Amino acid sequence: MGIEFGLEDLAKYPFMKEAGDYVKKLSLRVEDLGQEDYRPAVERAKQRVMEAIQKNYISIEISEPIVELLSFPLALMLVKAMNVEYIIHRYSLAEAIRAESLLKEEKKSIISYIFKSTFNLEPISVKHELFDLKIKLIEYLKRATHFHEPEWKLINRVVDNGFVYLKTHELVRLIREEIRRTIYDRMKGVSLPSMPKNLKEAVHEISRVLPPRSDKFQRVTPDKFPPCIIYTLDLIKKGQNLSHYGRFLLTTYLLSIGKSVDDIIDIYPRSPDFNERMTRYQVEHIAGMRGGRRRYKVPSCRTLATHGLCFKDKILCAKIRSPFQFGKKPLFKKKSTGQIRE
Repeated sequence: MGIEFGLEDLAKYPFMKEAGDYVKKLSLRVEDLGQEDYRPAVERAKQRVMEAIQKNYISIEISEPIVELLSFPLALMLVKAMNVEYIIHRYSLAEAIRAESLLKEEKKSIISYIFKSTFNLEPISVKHELFDLKIKLIEYLKRATHFHEPEWKLINRVVDNGFVYLKTHELVRLIREEIRRTIYDRMKGVSLPSMPKNLKEAVHEISRVLPPRSDKFQRVTPDKFPPCIIYTLDLIKKGQNLSHYGRFLLTTYLLSIGKSVDDIIDIYPRSPDFNERMTRYQVEHIAGMRGGRRRYKVPSCRTLATHGLCFKDKILCAKIRSPFQFGKKPLFKKKSTGQIRE
């Protein structure tokens, strides 16, 4: 497929090879970035990182395509220079969310080209009243494993003749994790030369808005937590994204063992998509402080298994039906026969 990308297209999707090739042809040196001509690109790079940290959002407006395009690799340098793992995760997710917003409104021909050239995925346009595109079943399964929500399970999708049918926004959401991983891998691979003064100052300014490290995060990870809870906490500690149901599990469990709403909220700033207002609302809702005032219980092990969140220890988890029962003495009831049963 021969599609010519203009400068604005490259600025919209700077993770593409074509965008990287364009920047390479400019033959910029790091020391050049200290010049006044590049101040707008450095400022935009700083803004990108600030937005990602504070809002988990990077604005999609493009006033100057060349400034927008140059700001992307500069932002990667700034984040890499900070050397904070969960900020690398947070930034790569924010960039992926930005790309997702743009792709939802993009032409199907451009979506198909980007997905094929960058991710080796070839969507096929379909004429259907409910769907826009289809992809091979094996390609869907490779990507849907990252999702735990019921709507992404194959039994809830339309499948015909080896293809899964999707709406445009569903396909874009499906590929968002690969965009994030592409940006993350590129950031990890950045080699940092000695940076000019203005870039060092930008790193310092960004560092001042980082979420504070919380001692409470360390206190809520005792060794006696069940494997599923240790798994969710480990993801957050690494700065990786936790599924909606994973957050529901973690929140209900911590509430059940007596943690306060504020204790729980203090855990989440390391999450790449952290939003304090939304997190507080969700935790308070689960705690029965909002809405219908219903306090939610810890989900059962069987339910967690359906969401891919059960990491059962054959010995320690053998006699429990819920993570809440982990590590507690089982309750025994006596049958009339004199036999003991759990």
